[in-house]
Amino acid sequence: MIDYIEGNVTELTDELLVLDKDGIGYQLFVSRTSQESLKRHREGLIKVFTYLHVREDELTLYGFSTLEERKLFRLLISVSGVGPKGALSILSHISPQRFQESVLGERRDLLEEVKGIGRKTAERLIVELKEKIGKISFGPEPMQQLSNREEMAFRALTRNLGFSESEARRAIAQAKSAGVQSTEELIKRAIATLGTR
Repeated sequence: MIDYIEGNVTELTDELLVLDKDGIGYQLFVSRTSQESLKRHREGLIKVFTYLHVREDELTLYGFSTLEERKLFRLLISVSGVGPKGALSILSHISPQRFQESVLGERRDLLEEVKGIGRKTAERLIVELKEKIGKISFGPEPMQQLSNREEMAFRALTRNLGFSESEARRAIAQAKSAGVQSTEELIKRAIATLGTR
């Protein structure tokens, strides 16, 4: 298996990355999350973690900007009914940490918000991955479950205002430690914190 490729980006589209390594162009399918990360580091050599999907008539290479994303991809394709393209679509809409939190908390509603995941698929993901996903670390520290008001603030910051999941979590944690109670105040304090960075 090819664990990673380090090379220069020669093409980067919505789903596709072409990486030049010693005069050979490797075509990799990437999630939107990886694509955005790779756009920021387009100059010079970049390292992309890979997964080679083998079928009778085709070899397809998938690329990931982080090991965490590749770990989740491998877990997702182990679920019946979820193929590589479906897994890549899921990764384009939810971070590995957020996905883990949704499965462990049995939050079918959060999973159903991801494009391509319906009620049955969400239930299958929870049932088939709950035990497996809890044993995998997708970041430096385990995710803390958000309360209902924190969840509302998180959604407002990430979906409506465009902040990253990690930025939103840090800002909410700071606002919470300052004793903020209402959802509205939590959002206001988080925005103020993020605005000073």
